[in-house]
Amino acid sequence: MAKKTESPKLVTNKHIARKEREEKQVKSALIGTGIVIGLALILLAYVLVDNYILQPNKVVARVGEAEIKAGDFESNVTYSRLNMLSTASNYAYYAQLFGDSGSQFKSAAIQLVAQLNDTQLVGENVLNQMIDDQLISEEAANRGLSVSDAEVEEAIQSSFSFYPEGTKTPTITPTIVFTPTWSSEQFELIKPTETTEPTPTSTSTPEGWEPTQEATAVSESETPLDSTTPTVEPTATSIPTLTPTPTVYTTKLFGNEYNTYLDDVKNLGISRKQIEEIFRSSLLRTKLMEDVTKDLLPQEEQVWVRHILVSTQETAQEVIDDMKNGGDWTALAAEYSSDTSNKDNGGDLGWIGLNDSYIQEFKDAAFALNEPGEISEPVETSYGWHVIQLVTKATNNIDETKFQQNKQAFFENWLLELRNARTDIQINEIWKSITPSKPTVSSDLTSYLYGQ
Repeated sequence: MAKKTESPKLVTNKHIARKEREEKQVKSALIGTGIVIGLALILLAYVLVDNYILQPNKVVARVGEAEIKAGDFESNVTYSRLNMLSTASNYAYYAQLFGDSGSQFKSAAIQLVAQLNDTQLVGENVLNQMIDDQLISEEAANRGLSVSDAEVEEAIQSSFSFYPEGTKTPTITPTIVFTPTWSSEQFELIKPTETTEPTPTSTSTPEGWEPTQEATAVSESETPLDSTTPTVEPTATSIPTLTPTPTVYTTKLFGNEYNTYLDDVKNLGISRKQIEEIFRSSLLRTKLMEDVTKDLLPQEEQVWVRHILVSTQETAQEVIDDMKNGGDWTALAAEYSSDTSNKDNGGDLGWIGLNDSYIQEFKDAAFALNEPGEISEPVETSYGWHVIQLVTKATNNIDETKFQQNKQAFFENWLLELRNARTDIQINEIWKSITPSKPTVSSDLTSYLYGQ
């Protein structure tokens, strides 16, 4: 039987139209998919460009023609937080190591952690620091000051306690000590009140340092010298030869440690170049400070004062009235003063300098006194009400530590005046929204410090 052949299907206009519709749908779908992929790629490109090009190059502050970019600001904040966190961790370690005697370390760690938890405060401090660094850079250039790459490298090595030539013995410099003599009037001010059983009294000194000018002890059989002119007696000191101390810390070991550190901070968005620039700014600041303060002498105007601390202004006025009526200062201090550290010693505070860590209102009142024995009006501070008596006032030599503190204070005031005189400093509030909050304080550190 012959096989039946199929007749060819007829292609109608309907079939053609349907096929065209299907082809259009496929084409539209492909176009739509392409558009979506294209938009996604555009969005990704924008995010990448925004994150790595646009955002880092946004300006957070201007100092004249100079711009402080967001990327540098963020890196500096992160670096600052890293150092603060490291310091807080070290303080906590020492607090644990020394137990009850290490409470000051724990307090210092708590203060740092409190600052770290205030992201805006850290950001503001860093931004102000960067503005100051730009002012310093301009002023240093005007004075012909610069920092070489070799100096930066040496500073980095020193921060890792690496000294290629060995650690050198510090230089001992000769000092000049003022040995003052006292007038009978001044001596009477600090002379202990006579008792049936004489007891020696000690003179306290400002916390943290030893005064270079001291009252010469005078016995009852001696006559105080009637002179206020200090005599200068140089102290003979030798200057040893500098000899390197051998070290096992090799260049290779330092390199390995430094590279490991660079890898760690790189994960936080901090480059080697940025670290080097941070060190360069610090060195330039030091050089400019030395230049600005080069005419300062290791001397300071100081006052030797004593005080009586009471709770009310009325009581303070009673003390003053008693003194005007012939009252004995030492007896009044013992009776009225709430400062238990010195009330039995006539409220003696020893020498006070302009930059010492006393409350400003107290220092202002103390330095306003001019004549030995002069008494202030009641002075209010956060501690209460003070009555201050001047023992003497003089320009004294100071030790190297205090001299450096005074130079730092002088420089900071100079820099503040320089900044206030500028009218071309602009700050973009964008810094508030981009301030990093990392690295953060670990839960272990928080638990130790706050007992959580």
